[in-house]
Amino acid sequence: MKITFCGAAGTVTGSCHLVEVDGLRVLLDCGFFQGAHDQDQHNRDPFPFDPKSLDAVLLSHAHLDHAGLLPRLVRDGFEGKILCTRPTAEIARLMLADSAHLQVEDAAYRSRKARRRGEADVAPLYNMDDVLRCVERFQPVDGYDVATPLKSGVACSFHDAGHILGSACVELRTANGNLLFSGDLGNRHQPIVKDPSAPPRADVVLVESTYGDRRHRSMEESVAELRDAVQTILPGGGNLLIPSFALERTQEVLYELFLLWTTKQLPRCTIYLDSPLATSTTRVFERFLDYFDEEGRKVFAGRPNPFEFAPLRYVQTIDESKRINSQPGGNIVIAGSGMCNGGRIVHHLRHNLWNADAGVAFVGFQAIGTMGRTLVDGAKSVRIFGENVAVRSRIWTINGFSSHADQPILLDWLGKARPRHLFLVHGEAASLEGFRSEIQAKLSLDPHVAVWKETVSV
Repeated sequence: MKITFCGAAGTVTGSCHLVEVDGLRVLLDCGFFQGAHDQDQHNRDPFPFDPKSLDAVLLSHAHLDHAGLLPRLVRDGFEGKILCTRPTAEIARLMLADSAHLQVEDAAYRSRKARRRGEADVAPLYNMDDVLRCVERFQPVDGYDVATPLKSGVACSFHDAGHILGSACVELRTANGNLLFSGDLGNRHQPIVKDPSAPPRADVVLVESTYGDRRHRSMEESVAELRDAVQTILPGGGNLLIPSFALERTQEVLYELFLLWTTKQLPRCTIYLDSPLATSTTRVFERFLDYFDEEGRKVFAGRPNPFEFAPLRYVQTIDESKRINSQPGGNIVIAGSGMCNGGRIVHHLRHNLWNADAGVAFVGFQAIGTMGRTLVDGAKSVRIFGENVAVRSRIWTINGFSSHADQPILLDWLGKARPRHLFLVHGEAASLEGFRSEIQAKLSLDPHVAVWKETVSV
């Protein structure tokens, strides 16, 4: 078996790993590079393999750092199937369509600037036609823990990763052993989704390391922090901004705000969900209640529920979004992107960051190079749309909402998998090194930290 690490090696984004075994060439994920200053070039670089030579893609989940380059892969010649769970297929269609829209808009903007310099137009990374051809290749599997044959003697299975709706750890089983790819392993005791399932024993494991060097706060502590942010900012007339990913994190935040509302701990306010993509994704959640944990199914059994309750307003148009900032304060605005590197949240930051009565609550990972990371790291000002904006609003970093496993969960999961060969992927340098040291000390395993474009044989 040969493995080539084509992304998420030494960094958190760009998940993509080529596995060659028993005459098959299988790709695990095909995601965007995000955050780094050279991300656009990375996403445009030729793939370190021939897309036409691939037999299948096994997609762990629908986040763009795992699925965002699939349309380009198909445009460049991939003709195989993209296997994933049914919720992943549904959500990925929405995420990729939204991504194509942004790619085309960005290329048009950059082309206008290029023409003024006398340079050639900039082509979008991909467009809606590429997405439509891509989604035709999706082949949802029958469910978790069900073997799907790829060829004689080789099959794949998807196991519940507990990260987001439909997320999976991917197992590739052959006559000579099995490989297990964690995808993004989930946190425990999250609202809505089930906890990660126990992994099968595996000969080879590729494991994510996003939070491999730290523990999360408990969900109870994180909900208390969110409550503190809400009860600190709203009564004073400031707006609380929540930069949030359209997939999973938005739905979890709505869940917790709903519980605060039902227990009369939410000050009088309007909650604006200012993201058409998040709205569409939320509607997909409603079609897959059987993937929810038991508590989630009970909460969503009737009306009102976390997606339909009195203070919540779904914002669709740009004009509606603009009107939010002309309303009296004391409201909650949930908007993308989750790392503040684009989307409607940037406009809301421009209108609120300078205001000492306002607040920003980060509920997700902030990659190096993003505006979100700059704010979390304590910047006193940021540049937005060509102007310097002072940062006077209060900042909360609530990492217990993370849908990634922390170090103890990752170690427990690895202890059950007990691989002979272990590769650490999907992490920044500090988390990779911290995780490697803990694995050596507590599990007596000798992990290898994957290097981008490195090929190993096992």
